[in-house]
Amino acid sequence: MIQPSSFSNSLDKIVANCQLNLKWAVYSKDHLAVSGAKTLVQQWGIFTRHSRRCWAYVVGNCPHIEVRKFIVTENLYEEEAQEGHSHFDLLVKMGKAVGLGREQIDAAKPLPTTVVSLHAWETLTKNRSWYEGLAAKAVLERTNDRNCGNFSALEAERWMRQLKLSPEDVEFWLLHDSVDQIHGGGSFAFLEKYLWTEAEKEAALRAAEESMMAWKIYLDGICDASAGSNPSMELRYGTA
Repeated sequence: MIQPSSFSNSLDKIVANCQLNLKWAVYSKDHLAVSGAKTLVQQWGIFTRHSRRCWAYVVGNCPHIEVRKFIVTENLYEEEAQEGHSHFDLLVKMGKAVGLGREQIDAAKPLPTTVVSLHAWETLTKNRSWYEGLAAKAVLERTNDRNCGNFSALEAERWMRQLKLSPEDVEFWLLHDSVDQIHGGGSFAFLEKYLWTEAEKEAALRAAEESMMAWKIYLDGICDASAGSNPSMELRYGTA
């Protein structure tokens, strides 16, 4: 087995450290309510549609054909083009399971924290080098790695346990748990292959850090909108 390099380990450490301090992870562990689930689905729908744009920016900036092919195949076609089975379609199905209509997801208004996060991700992928953009996007997928927070697998369990949903209802979470192992790991492999200088690696690591800052702002905002109105709910970090 090929062992991860210190560079890949550094990227994973950035992800893992951020995941330890997410308000949403604490909220969803034992306090998840239908209203909070609805808020997350609506905000995640905005994020999912915006994410395709960010991946397209990385493709447009990247000079390496094998990297472009990987992104187009795994992050654009696989997630977007399969009729009735795109990631957004699966999110809509999960939204319907908690009582949302398609139009409520399509027309959802972004929270201020969502707006700020989307601007950060757009800047990281559009206005930076291709490898900074790739690092910024790859770490978001590594949030589902077993050693980096296991985000989607935990959410699937929590939504089924607390909201009484079925595995089919939460297919959105279960799919991300499996495919993002490929997406994130594949992106890391290309960063390993094409980043030759310490300056490039440092820039990629910084982009990864900024992306995870945006991830925390994004999810903390959803948590605040979901649970902040309940003064009796005490959410402690580091216990998710």
